[in-house]
Amino acid sequence: MRAAARLRPSDGLRFLAIALLLGEGIIHLQQYEGVLHAVPTINALFLINFVSAALIALAFAGSRDQGAIAWALIAIAITVVALGSLAVARASSLFSYSEPTLRAAVVVAMALELGAILAASGFIVARSFELARRPR
Repeated sequence: MRAAARLRPSDGLRFLAIALLLGEGIIHLQQYEGVLHAVPTINALFLINFVSAALIALAFAGSRDQGAIAWALIAIAITVVALGSLAVARASSLFSYSEPTLRAAVVVAMALELGAILAASGFIVARSFELARRPR
């Protein structure tokens, strides 16, 4: 039998990044079901964000070492795309949709996304140091 995996110091950042990524996905689902349900293309993108955030979080939670680092990079990528899309929708329009105001849900989503990027980035740095110091 294989011994249970021990938690490493970087795992706190990993769990935080996973929680923030799930929060990002839940906000997108809430907005999809609410005000953005009737907006063509954008509604599908919000649903895709929720599904991909949930799947990435699940894979990130179940991986270790280099696999976890790869999933953290993917989590950062999806989150940067979400933030970039919001920036475009605020400045002009994205698929004929323009975000008119900084509604509470938008501010919460931005905070979750920025937090997810920081936590996942911190995890990558911390896990990389742990792997570099590991005896071979």
